[in-house]
Amino acid sequence: MAKLEHFSHSCPLTSPDIISDGICNICFKEEPVEFACKPCNFDLCNSCSKLPQNISHDFHTEHPLEFCLFQYDRKPGYLICSACGNMSSCSFYECKECEICLDLGCALLNNIVTGWDLREMLHYSHEHLLRRCRPGPDARGSCLLCELPLSPSSICYGCLYCYSFFHERCLDLPTEIQHPVHAEHPLRRLDYLRSGGRTVCSACKDQIYSVPFSCLECNFDIHIRCADSLLRGLMHKSHEHKLFYVSSNAKHLVRGDPCQICMGTAANSLGFYYYCIKCDLDFHFECLGIPESIFKRSCHVHPLVCKIIPQEDDSLEYCGVCETMIHAGHHVYSCQVCDFLGHIECILREEEPSPLYLKELYSCGENVKRTTYCETNKIENKLTVNDIGHIHVMRDADMCELRQEENCDICKSDILGSPWKCETCSFQTHSFCAELGRPSRHRFHWNHTLTLLPNPLARDMMSCDSCREDIKGFNLFCRICSFVIHVSCAMKGKRFLGMLGPKVVGTWRGRCLKGKHSMVQVMFSRSNQIVCDICQEKVSGKAVSCTQCENLYHFRCFDRCHRSKNLIDDSDSS
Repeated sequence: MAKLEHFSHSCPLTSPDIISDGICNICFKEEPVEFACKPCNFDLCNSCSKLPQNISHDFHTEHPLEFCLFQYDRKPGYLICSACGNMSSCSFYECKECEICLDLGCALLNNIVTGWDLREMLHYSHEHLLRRCRPGPDARGSCLLCELPLSPSSICYGCLYCYSFFHERCLDLPTEIQHPVHAEHPLRRLDYLRSGGRTVCSACKDQIYSVPFSCLECNFDIHIRCADSLLRGLMHKSHEHKLFYVSSNAKHLVRGDPCQICMGTAANSLGFYYYCIKCDLDFHFECLGIPESIFKRSCHVHPLVCKIIPQEDDSLEYCGVCETMIHAGHHVYSCQVCDFLGHIECILREEEPSPLYLKELYSCGENVKRTTYCETNKIENKLTVNDIGHIHVMRDADMCELRQEENCDICKSDILGSPWKCETCSFQTHSFCAELGRPSRHRFHWNHTLTLLPNPLARDMMSCDSCREDIKGFNLFCRICSFVIHVSCAMKGKRFLGMLGPKVVGTWRGRCLKGKHSMVQVMFSRSNQIVCDICQEKVSGKAVSCTQCENLYHFRCFDRCHRSKNLIDDSDSS
């Protein structure tokens, strides 16, 4: 039995008695297992067992590249190869000094001359920094803007934390459209504060994991694919409005609402509906009398048969009439002679079909009403605090203007002075908590700018990087490295955060009154309402403080108290 000491695993690896296929723990390919550690369930294929721990590569001649084994708990969980631009979650070679990394495929090639053009951007619709890349051979999912499937080689901007992608060509898509299904107001793309995968589509009732078009005023949200489908909508003699097709895998099919034709509530044999979004009414697919076959020369030269595209069909199919995508699991009209497919709504339209509905969808005329939601020029020079449904424009307030309960709506503690209040609602905060609304660097995270958020952004629960407890309510978040901290944890040293209070100007001899922590000298402005923790009188100018105990003292009070404490300690010892 052959044995191998491999740098990628701490235990000795042995060759199995019977060679069988398995998943290699380095390349994650299904290959014959050459060496394995049974107690750890660690398998290596033949090619990976021969990998060197360090390599010298022509792509990066300054330093050797070191092998790094993929770790499931690594953050971020993905990387972008500096050579080919593919995003990957597999093992790689890295130069830790220069932040150069090569996936296994590129690391084994010696003729790589040019590198990937890596660019970075913060997009309005996503919480993390996005990097220019390709989805790579394991591409899955769809673009969060156009909702079309990803190609492994398509140039995108991707998130290393979420494995989410935006086609590069889609970044300039409109952020506002006028749609006939919601003609009262324009629909706007949600930004990352208001999306986050918790929104339900008003058309199909399924969760929206992409970036929806929404009307915050009416609480109306919609997938881009559903907005497209609603433009096609089926006109039927039984109802005055266009009907929206809903597939059998939609979550809202289990409803108690009756079909408006047969008035039955039980699902029909196919389990598909048409739905009027304006009236919230259902119509069984079978009850609408959709023809099983049709011959319509204006659409196609051959007879067409109604069929369902199999769910397991991964190929991209497009309607021969409107030229937009046909989704797996949906009904279509199909030609038995050639590969023509057409949406039911497109084939049954009485008027002449108009191709490319997405062009209609994206055409937003000059008559679109602009609301204060987008008029940021009016508030750009004011202090604001973002919330889910409202942007609080803050102003200096008097204590008498506060609600009866004088607590801060950000940190939840009492407001004792210098309050700030929203200009239009009852939202109220400390002055220093309101200042957190300005993106800035703080002493607990100097590397990047932190943004004040009203709720955790991630779909899964996030934990505070300071106290390790679950994030609930307002928090400070770094979009670049995903650092997050409770406001309460950040405010434990609120008097020492520079712009939020006094300025640290030096150290102080000796220890705090508890004898545990070092002291600092701080400088206060006259407008501050902070009081000395000994005499309870207002502090202005220089003072002394313990940042750990969060106590603040006049110099004279601290000296007097400290001398008194020393005298007591001396008498006790004698």
